[in-house]
Amino acid sequence: METPQIEREEKAKNESSMTLIDKYEEDYKSSLASMEVDVKLLIENGQEMKGLLLFSEKLLKIIEIHESLNDLYAIIFNRLDVLEHYNSERVRQLGYEPEAIYEQIKDWGLDVVSIDDYVVDKLSKIGFRREHWGINARILTEIEYLIETLRILIEPEFIPFEEVGEVQGLENEQERQDRYVPSSVKVAVWTRDGGKCTECGTKEKLEYDHIIPVSKGGSNTQRNIQLLCERCNRKKSANIE
Repeated sequence: METPQIEREEKAKNESSMTLIDKYEEDYKSSLASMEVDVKLLIENGQEMKGLLLFSEKLLKIIEIHESLNDLYAIIFNRLDVLEHYNSERVRQLGYEPEAIYEQIKDWGLDVVSIDDYVVDKLSKIGFRREHWGINARILTEIEYLIETLRILIEPEFIPFEEVGEVQGLENEQERQDRYVPSSVKVAVWTRDGGKCTECGTKEKLEYDHIIPVSKGGSNTQRNIQLLCERCNRKKSANIE
């Protein structure tokens, strides 16, 4: 039987090796499981409002995951010509042609129902399909497709962006270490915040911000890191100073 220390070390090891796509998949499966188990138990125990609020929360999380995966996929799909020109090994490993999904075909002039049916049918033919009584089948099917496709097309060590300039530019080695955000924390923060600024919602010029500054005792843990755009981060820094 494993000791608590061994369990903690194993958990830390797994978290440190978790990729961006692994984290999205974990959050996705966790949300689905909570909708089926936790919501059911709450409603069966007469806590209807809590159950409905939890269902809405998990549904929103799944929609956010779908949107974030779509953003990553669009970058790849829209520039497949570059990957093919340079003989991308990852594209060859995929084993099937990347498919145009809702975001790529929504301007074809089809009605929403026709697009949903078209996408689900197309992805079903290459082995992807997921249905749920309370969630749009196209959204779930696309998530299943996006997770497995991006797992191959995106390198495991990929982080959406690196350290912000002022961290890289610090001359004091100790100060750099104090402000360094581990990759596992970046992945968790990125997925938690939906790849957008927590203040204004933009997805441009994002930075990892310490909610409580390191100089004031703030840590580099997930709870103390958030995504802010450059503008909101500078505004926050000015207010602190």
